[in-house]
Amino acid sequence: MTAAVSGLFSVTENKAQIQLRGEVGQNVTFHCPFDKQRTINFFYLQRNKIFVNGYYESRNITMPIWENTRLDKTTVIMYRLNISHGGDYQCLIQYSDSKNVDENHIHLSVTANYTKPTVTMSCDPRCCRVTCASQGGYPGTKMTWNVGTTGSQMWKIWNSSEETDPVTKLVSSYSTADFNCSYGAQKSISCCVGDVTSDVFSVCFPAVSPKTGNPIVTITAVCAMVVVSFMVVLVVLWRYRKGRQTGAAAVVTLE
Repeated sequence: MTAAVSGLFSVTENKAQIQLRGEVGQNVTFHCPFDKQRTINFFYLQRNKIFVNGYYESRNITMPIWENTRLDKTTVIMYRLNISHGGDYQCLIQYSDSKNVDENHIHLSVTANYTKPTVTMSCDPRCCRVTCASQGGYPGTKMTWNVGTTGSQMWKIWNSSEETDPVTKLVSSYSTADFNCSYGAQKSISCCVGDVTSDVFSVCFPAVSPKTGNPIVTITAVCAMVVVSFMVVLVVLWRYRKGRQTGAAAVVTLE
């Protein structure tokens, strides 16, 4: 529903636009400038002629008020920001001693912080393919890479993309890069989107051999096996010799 104030009154515009910033899910406050020495007849905050909130000094407002706003004199608090709230707003004030309407312009920029990029990688002896992904940001921002001393011949970006949620308008940013493992290990790599950076990681390390046991434990175990084996041999020999002596004694008795 339109406020249509500019069509009924003479409007005096203040061309200096006020810049206002807010974050998705947070609150923002519109401070509309006014003359404290004068009595206000009416105050409107509107967006492109769509009424947001306001009041008449002498009668009730009949236009619908945005549910996520609260009014305090010429200050409007807007709650639970989303991307669609961004844009140009107008403060319209008429004083009781004039038929003119003072108009001030406010531009609201709504942003959203990206999540910390997550890193996934898949490696073979020749190459590591690494993907960085971050969600829930605004405006759309390209993922970038910090590769330290890694030369351009050692890596290349394979694909980069941004996807916008059709409902929330929030953006997810992705980038995939290939690292050539023929140059050996490459360290101190990270990726970032806006002011948010991933953990530092490394690629192309040689495969780690299975850990060997404690050498002292291994030597002890071998020695124990040798002792046990030697004892087994002694027992077998003793029983063998005892058996032979018993047989010889039996032969002598028979004679």
